[in-house]
Amino acid sequence: MPSSKRAGDSKMEAAIALSGGGSRCIAQLGVLAFLEEKGVKITAVSGSSGGAIVGALYAMGMCAPEILAFLRDIDYKKLLTINIHQGSLYRFDKAAAFMRREFDNPAIESLPLHFVCTMVDFDSGEICYKREGDLIDHILASCSLTPIFAPYTIGHHTYIDGGFSDNLPTLPLQNFGKKVIAINVNPFFRRTKKGFFANLSRALFIMFNTNVKEGKKYADLVIECAQMGRYSIFDTKNFDRFYRIGYDTAREMEEEILALWK
Repeated sequence: MPSSKRAGDSKMEAAIALSGGGSRCIAQLGVLAFLEEKGVKITAVSGSSGGAIVGALYAMGMCAPEILAFLRDIDYKKLLTINIHQGSLYRFDKAAAFMRREFDNPAIESLPLHFVCTMVDFDSGEICYKREGDLIDHILASCSLTPIFAPYTIGHHTYIDGGFSDNLPTLPLQNFGKKVIAINVNPFFRRTKKGFFANLSRALFIMFNTNVKEGKKYADLVIECAQMGRYSIFDTKNFDRFYRIGYDTAREMEEEILALWK
């Protein structure tokens, strides 16, 4: 388990909700880095989809630059298993094996920081906020953006991407921290690209944006990474740029952030 290098002022406590957004979620790391620099103590974190990956690694004790370095060095193409004849483009077998090699089999409830993983029960359609259980399984379930990725089965239940029902999970954080800060990396943007993945991304964005609006109601502050709208959720080549966008966005909101505790 990674050891934390983070420090925070106990007078400035916050619970952090991380939106889904695929690779755009790297921008959330830049925001977290800025919060770390300002002495904000994170008391809990929740996430959907890509935000669940960022949130889980953060809850394990890794600081933002460490997570960036780890995610940047992954060859993502090697983690996908073709699944086109079984109802989706890919499945997560190789990704699961990779994550278990890196992190063993941690349980959510054993993490140093309180973590909530968001997913949707594929059979009942109910939103699920998981606070215990196998961390790797639940992260991958939260990232199962069907039909691109196959639904993910844990025990007797099958799950899909948490963003389908709650792409900005602030609701489960109401009792963990004096303030709730939501970080959204899916700003509304004009459609400029065409093609299968561009159209799919746009359609999913429109659907997810509806429940993001609901999630914002439960946040004391929403940090919106507006520049991320120009990038694909599948872009794995611009992680450093995404990180900087997140950091700069938070820096521009420094007064609003610090005002939460005045």
